[in-house]
Amino acid sequence: MILFGNLLLVIATLIFLALSPILFSHKPPPGGDRGVGYAWTMVLGNAGFILCMGIVTAIIGWKGGFDWVGQAGGQRLVVVSLGFAVAMTGYFFFSMKEGLGRLPSFLKFPMSYLPGVLPVLLLASTAILLNDPLRTAVPGSVYKWPILFTVAIGLIAVAIIMAARAQVAAATVQAAGDFEQRNQQNHLDQIDSTDAGKGIAMILVFTDANHKAVVRQRALAKVKSRADWQEELIRLLQTDWAPEVFTFLASNEVDNQPLFAQPLETGILTQARLIRESIRRCRDKYDLYEGRFIWEIDRVLRTVQKFDGIGVDYRPAVQELRKALDERTRFEKPALRAIPILDKWLKKYS
Repeated sequence: MILFGNLLLVIATLIFLALSPILFSHKPPPGGDRGVGYAWTMVLGNAGFILCMGIVTAIIGWKGGFDWVGQAGGQRLVVVSLGFAVAMTGYFFFSMKEGLGRLPSFLKFPMSYLPGVLPVLLLASTAILLNDPLRTAVPGSVYKWPILFTVAIGLIAVAIIMAARAQVAAATVQAAGDFEQRNQQNHLDQIDSTDAGKGIAMILVFTDANHKAVVRQRALAKVKSRADWQEELIRLLQTDWAPEVFTFLASNEVDNQPLFAQPLETGILTQARLIRESIRRCRDKYDLYEGRFIWEIDRVLRTVQKFDGIGVDYRPAVQELRKALDERTRFEKPALRAIPILDKWLKKYS
């Protein structure tokens, strides 16, 4: 095993020598096609180096070369394994020319030598630990301090990686918050710019319960600023704006429920017609996907539930809505998830 370990050290040394022009270079990685070749060279070369060093480390542990680390048994295995992983992380991180841009300027220059220095320290230390004659001929500090140094550099690399990830996560959260804020402001601007006297159909979607309270309340106030807003909703139920009306009715109350009793039936039939027309326009499954029409069906059924008990049987209209989902297509039709929702409702109220 010792002979095999030394052979692996020779291979690791040859890999290091082959990569040394890159490792000791202070130039940034090239771009374009050369950059791709550079990256693959470093990844494959480092992978070979780390594999060789990993096997050598295992051989050293097998022969008791780490008897100076912790207590024998599981604790020593964990400490050595973590130390090796951290040291290799530091080597790979800095060999790929990562992280230096985040360091203070006075540290960049000395740290730029790490890709070339770390392999030398690792090769020398493992060679001493692998070969007992060498180990007995030198003080323990000759191999201990270089190993501890590489582990410390690895911890720095891990800290840089974690800090970078934290920054990315914070930036992502900030970007998401900014986007939501801009989106909300756009909604408010659209509501404020709407002339309710000319039409309220475009802002009905903002009255849905899934919107923030500030948006929803602004939209409700704009809708109800029109004296005949209920009559306008009834008129829209007979048009292609029926889905938006159901969005309003599913989440909000009206002043005169009986006024909507019969128009709701007309609106459900309008929604059924719109679904049929929509299915006919679909060209493939990317148009008619499994979750299509769930929103519309949910708003219709929630509205019907709210108007239950005002003397109108909406089952025939809902049945037409269910039949609309059976509209034929020129392609293999997916199993629409809206179908069992309607079937369950019809069974419940049959």
